[in-house]
Amino acid sequence: MSRTLKIGIIAALLVYACGAVYTYYSNIKFEERVAFYDTDKNGLIDNKEITKNSIATAKQLTKRKTTKQAFLMLIPMSLIFGLFAGGISFLFRKMKYIDKNEIDYGK
Repeated sequence: MSRTLKIGIIAALLVYACGAVYTYYSNIKFEERVAFYDTDKNGLIDNKEITKNSIATAKQLTKRKTTKQAFLMLIPMSLIFGLFAGGISFLFRKMKYIDKNEIDYGK
């Protein structure tokens, strides 16, 4: 396997792993915050549980529907970063090869 391909794969795996860890940690912290305001433990902040402090969490709860799908949505992003890192590695190796094998016509 070429070095450029290895660099691209490693970069894609690192981006996916970092994104997955962040998403997992964010989901756990948000679920803990919802559980703090959820007094009847049904997973939602109902009308009787809304206080001044829980309004922001309730608004976020309606917007956070795709966080469970984030692990699948990270795949294309990590592949793009992997391709970018592999392409940069390929270009730098070509530049190094050209500089090393340059013909000096000035002599």
